[in-house]
Amino acid sequence: MNTTLEGLSLQVTDINQSLAFYSRIPGAVVEEQRADQFARVRIGDGVIHLVNVGGKKGFHLEFNAENLNEAHEQLETAGLAPSRPQHHPWGKTEFRLTDPDGNVLEFGTFEG
Repeated sequence: MNTTLEGLSLQVTDINQSLAFYSRIPGAVVEEQRADQFARVRIGDGVIHLVNVGGKKGFHLEFNAENLNEAHEQLETAGLAPSRPQHHPWGKTEFRLTDPDGNVLEFGTFEG
């Protein structure tokens, strides 16, 4: 039996504000929304669940990007504010983006 990650739930304080943020990521599709309680956003093969629990919690999400420069440009064009890409000694180049609830999204690619 294979096990795959269906998605990740983020605890957010405002579903509409979070949906406005996540729906601007290129390729994002809002699949479901339940008033101010829950939303499901598909990004490629992965799913993020946004759950309003009334308190702030934080997560760090990692996304692989085939073309990191293009992803960075698309996020900027969408009105988001990604950090400048950084190259790390272990062969990864990445940039980060923070959502309205302080969750960190890391977009990266590995050499080779």
